[in-house]
Amino acid sequence: MPQELVTILWGALGTLVTAFIGWLSTTAIIWLNNKIKDQKLARWSSAIAKIIFDAVQTVQQTFVDEMKKAGKFDAEAAKRAKDKAMAIIKGQLTEELRKYITDNFGDMEEWLMNQIEAVIGQLKH
Repeated sequence: MPQELVTILWGALGTLVTAFIGWLSTTAIIWLNNKIKDQKLARWSSAIAKIIFDAVQTVQQTFVDEMKKAGKFDAEAAKRAKDKAMAIIKGQLTEELRKYITDNFGDMEEWLMNQIEAVIGQLKH
C-alpha cells in the first residue's frame, strides 16, 4: 500500500473520529441539560404541591375544624378558608415558582384555586 494512501486514510479516519467526538459531546451536553431541566421541573412541581397541600391542611386544622365544631361552617366560611389557604400559599411561593406556574399553567390565581379545590377533595375522601 503506497504511503500516500495510508496518509489519506489516517487523515480521513482522524476527521471521522473528530466529528464523532464532537457529535458525542453535543449529544451528551443536550442529554445532561434536559436531565437537569427535568429534575428542576420535578423539584418545582413537588415544592408547589407540598406548599398547597400543607396550606390546605393547616387551614383545615386551624380554621375549618373549629368552625365546624361551632356549627358555623357555611359557604362564607368555606370561601374564607380558601382565601386563607391562598394567602399562605402565595406567601410561600418564590418568584421562580410563581414564574413556573404562570409559564406552564397560565393564570396563577385560577390554577392555585383549582389545586386548593383538588386537595380539599382529597382530604374529604
